[in-house]
Amino acid sequence: MAMAAAAAAQGGDFVFPIFYNFPPMYTLQPVKESQQKQRLLWKDLILRYCKHHRIHVVFAAEADDFPLFHNKAINRRLSREVKVLLLDDLVRQGSAVWLDKGQRSALVMWRSIKEWADVIYTWARGCGFEDTVVTVEELQTGVYVAGTEMEGLHREVLVRAVKLLEQQGKAKLFKGEAGDDEGIKFFTAA
Repeated sequence: MAMAAAAAAQGGDFVFPIFYNFPPMYTLQPVKESQQKQRLLWKDLILRYCKHHRIHVVFAAEADDFPLFHNKAINRRLSREVKVLLLDDLVRQGSAVWLDKGQRSALVMWRSIKEWADVIYTWARGCGFEDTVVTVEELQTGVYVAGTEMEGLHREVLVRAVKLLEQQGKAKLFKGEAGDDEGIKFFTAA
């Protein structure tokens, strides 16, 4: 019970699964079936933890103190190699994208790009933004997204979702006249 309380304290109000307090889970298991189960449990935990805390970028550094990969209560942490392996598993299943060739950080997507596209388009329709231009920045930090699941959405996820909406004829992403500005025009669905 004390270990569960310590683990919960590390993650705020997030409740870690029981395996999080089991020391062998921090070392890659040599038996194939055990390793497959271990990797599945960790991938699910990474997605749930990131979603709960709205974390978009996860680092694979060896010595970080990121509570997800470092359980102080049992003095265990995942090695860089295991983190890379787990994040690479997420990349292969479409739930993450490496942000650099050195595999130092990954963009974790607890929702698929299609799901984010649906969320964004539903939001735009709900706010009456069809046939209106909104900046990418407004979709990340603007007053209309404050308190919604879109607030703070990583730019890469947002742009990928809008590009999918473009393919569906529901939006158009375009460059503004002032350098980095990007705008999005939402269209009425046919």
